[in-house]
Amino acid sequence: MKKITLKALCIFTFFTSSPQLFAQTTCDGSLPFEEKNGFLTIEMESGNLPAGSNWKTGSEPDPNVEGANVNYIFWDGNESFSALTGAPITYNIKINTPGTYRVVWRGRIGKGDSGGEHNDAWLRVAADDFFATKRNDINDTEVLEPKPSCSNNADRECPEGATTGGFFKGFMNRHPVNTAPEQRWGFVTNTNDGNSFRFMWATFNTAGNYSIIVDARSNFFFMDKIVLRRSDVSDTVALNLSNPESSCAGVLSITNNQKNINVKTYPNPTYNTIKISNLPNQAGTLLIRNINGITVRQIDYKSANKIINIANLQSGIYFLSNTDRSNYFTRKIIKL
Repeated sequence: MKKITLKALCIFTFFTSSPQLFAQTTCDGSLPFEEKNGFLTIEMESGNLPAGSNWKTGSEPDPNVEGANVNYIFWDGNESFSALTGAPITYNIKINTPGTYRVVWRGRIGKGDSGGEHNDAWLRVAADDFFATKRNDINDTEVLEPKPSCSNNADRECPEGATTGGFFKGFMNRHPVNTAPEQRWGFVTNTNDGNSFRFMWATFNTAGNYSIIVDARSNFFFMDKIVLRRSDVSDTVALNLSNPESSCAGVLSITNNQKNINVKTYPNPTYNTIKISNLPNQAGTLLIRNINGITVRQIDYKSANKIINIANLQSGIYFLSNTDRSNYFTRKIIKL
């Protein structure tokens, strides 16, 4: 739910070895939303919904806030119960205070008359640890971890039911018909079939940039907002519906000269390889920098198209650029 329709403007200063122009740019989901005071709120329609996918947006009166609307996203395509759809939405975040944070979204079942259908989506937090507990206690002895890492961790169990590629199935069971309208929307992110683990957690060992990835599982599961709150912050504070969306920390902006260079990168986000097309020169050098401006890869190319394997890079945000000052471009890459 958004009370302010104009999104915040952000400025990011990104230092490189050559002069760049920097501009204001709009918070739109590709920019890191910034944690402050131990919690972070993201309106899920603020994400960059993959072009050509079956992700849709909707709006309806909010039964829990008088005079307000709920703006939400949902999947209007085939359901994907055992695998990812390949159309993830990535929400980049900046954590200022390290620690373990609860991860929960507000949603409702948007179709049918069953509390067990159209009620879930895939969720992953690219953090130092991502796990689920039965109780509101990060030291709970009953702990789940997504596959495949749970298979190699003797201290943790794998979820009953679906899990894949580091993603939990996050579900809710608030009945879409047999409950009062004000009870149909709720902050619920259960996992584990038959014996719900109600609390998902992400641990961030150091301050820095991380990401939340959402993929579709059921269709017509409406998702309003996602909240992270540190373990020492109460749900009462973090899940207050009057909380505004977190401001963005900003990211590298583009200059006017860059806007006319039609370099394309895909798939993006990606796990392994990134394909680059329409490079401005037939030969040159590409650089990949991390969020701190450090060059982590240098690649020479000899045609307008190039494929780069980035499987060995850590998950996070990177910037692809070239070294030609007259045809300079920068593209953001999200490594899952």
